Amino acid sequence: MIREQSNDPHWPTLIVTGGNLLFEREQLTPSSAGTAKIAASGVLQASQKMGATFAGVGSRDLAAGIGLLKASHRPPAFSWLSLNLVDPATHKPLFAPMVQRQAGATKIAVLALTDHTALPNDAKEFQALDWQTALPPVLAKAEQEADFILLLSNYSFSENQEIARKFGTIDLILQTGHVAGNMAPVPINKSLLAQTEIRGKYVGIMDIDWHGRAAWSEAGQPGPDKDRDQPVSTYANQFVPLSQTLAVAPDIEAVIKQTKQQIERLRQGQTP
Repeated sequence: MIREQSNDPHWPTLIVTGGNLLFEREQLTPSSAGTAKIAASGVLQASQKMGATFAGVGSRDLAAGIGLLKASHRPPAFSWLSLNLVDPATHKPLFAPMVQRQAGATKIAVLALTDHTALPNDAKEFQALDWQTALPPVLAKAEQEADFILLLSNYSFSENQEIARKFGTIDLILQTGHVAGNMAPVPINKSLLAQTEIRGKYVGIMDIDWHGRAAWSEAGQPGPDKDRDQPVSTYANQFVPLSQTLAVAPDIEAVIKQTKQQIERLRQGQTP
């Protein structure tokens, strides 16, 4: 499906993984940690084979600590993104605060926020700053270097609403927060706020006809009256359900098979 969506030369495509990719929960139990880490590694391999070159760091991605993320953070092939996840001693970012991508003639800056409220306060490996502190300087840099700013946010819907109202230069916010379900794009200020269902149940596809930063309009709908004499950027959104009847991709199926075998070997080793 991704290859099919990416093959139209008239529509440049950006594949986005928002965050909370690796684990189901913020904390792992001792009995489930081993299998969860193997499964997380398989999910990451499959995502990269599908074309993902970056992913936001969600609070659940840190459930097993920071080792797996550091080992797989290999820019430019693959980057973990978080502008507010820092080293507790130096306060320097642990991962990339921003990556830049080109879609046709449009320069896109991709930023990511990790929900600091969902993380333990006593973590020794990392610290998450609040977005009010961490976002403004990175956003100012993005405004200078890009035409379009995409924010991957691990915060809740209410926090993302506040971010959109405060910063009129963020064009699109894709959230991987704490509520499951597809959420159709919501225009707030000059941003769109949207979410795709978790755990690989759907692919969210958004077609954007970009004419510069202004109030958004849904494709086929009249734009705001005040922008009637100006080009209006439009969007069309759909959520495509993924079912077991879809044809498998051999390279991804190989990753799944290998991952299941590793989990089974681990389980056999733990059996008395």
